[in-house]
Amino acid sequence: MVDQTENRPTRSGEAVQTTSSRQATESQAQQGGNEVDVRTMFVGLETSFSGQISSCNRLIVEGAVDARLDNCQYVIINESGVFKGDVSTDNADVHGRFDGDIFVRKRLLVRSTGQVSGTITYGEIEVERGGKLSGALKAYG
Repeated sequence: MVDQTENRPTRSGEAVQTTSSRQATESQAQQGGNEVDVRTMFVGLETSFSGQISSCNRLIVEGAVDARLDNCQYVIINESGVFKGDVSTDNADVHGRFDGDIFVRKRLLVRSTGQVSGTITYGEIEVERGGKLSGALKAYG
């Protein structure tokens, strides 16, 4: 059934389309290996976020974040990403820029394009050739 005024499917048709579109998207994500876990926060390119993040399994930053992040398992800052603030996490993978206090209980990985500055506390640290660190470094544990 088609709504004559806007030439669009009726609400019941939209519900069917939404369900099939969602299933197709989920199927594509699983096939491509880009599954988004529960409690994943994604700050996309040309997007900014400011505030406090109290808990997440994974934070992926491609835009700009100015925040305090407590109790996170994985923080991933992609090449275009910038994080300013305080972070407490199990693991961090920095391709972009971080400025502030970062506390990584397990592994901090600074990629060749990554820059980390501020107070840096880590369990393990790996810096690829070209990666930059500046500030106070402290080993944890």
